[in-house]
Amino acid sequence: MRSGWLAIVLIVCAPLAGAQFKWVDASGRVGYGDKPPAGAHDIERLEGVVKGAKRDPQAALPYQLQSTIRDFPVTLYTMAGCAGCNAGRSLLRARALPFAERTVRDSTDVQALKQLTGSDQLPVLRVGARTIIGFNSASWDEALDLAGYPRASQLPVDWVWPEPKPLTEPKPAQAAATQDLTAPDSGGPR
Repeated sequence: MRSGWLAIVLIVCAPLAGAQFKWVDASGRVGYGDKPPAGAHDIERLEGVVKGAKRDPQAALPYQLQSTIRDFPVTLYTMAGCAGCNAGRSLLRARALPFAERTVRDSTDVQALKQLTGSDQLPVLRVGARTIIGFNSASWDEALDLAGYPRASQLPVDWVWPEPKPLTEPKPAQAAATQDLTAPDSGGPR
């Protein structure tokens, strides 16, 4: 009995598997297919994922790039108003590399940065286990090349850069007590 229901479901759903468009025809019927007919209206391009479901942006990347990201993840540590940080971010984006960006905002973040890198200097680039302190385009390119990152973009056309995240998550009581390093006169790490 179960196999009978499965066969019915497969027969009904099979035409939808290759569908790239949904439309309403002149008689008001909804249709699915890879090419809407002339006279169709309310044409909608199907994305292949359930609407509202979160999709992993890295799933659309070529397998080789996914492997490199898994084996040698790239993380950029930055701070607002840091010229080297801006130059480093520009280099990574020019090479079209997926990377995580962590921002240093307060003294708690500075301590966390020191524990991770042994320094409070910014920017910091981590490629896998390798850490490069300070911006030097030749050193950064070399580290990325050795890890296997391509020089030409392999990102999908609709790639959206993720928003930078704080290095540490502030605790409610701690958030009010810590000094904000993004203020103009902060004297934080350089």
